[in-house]
Amino acid sequence: MTIPTVEIVKILPTKIWKEKDMFGTVHIKMQHEGMDEFTICNIYYNYAYTSNSHQEQLSSEIIKLLGGSE
Repeated sequence: MTIPTVEIVKILPTKIWKEKDMFGTVHIKMQHEGMDEFTICNIYYNYAYTSNSHQEQLSSEIIKLLGGSE
């Protein structure tokens, strides 16, 4: 059994950011150079709590794991 190999030709620059909508949901967005932006992750607001600080912490950690910075 042979394993096929792949050659990486070009790594496109990628932008990673977050947006918050009027319902409190945080959307983590990505866009590769020359491509359309897309949502990679949503972190929903929890209306049962008065503090949703976990959204800020979690979204920052996810962006770091994806290679972005804030």
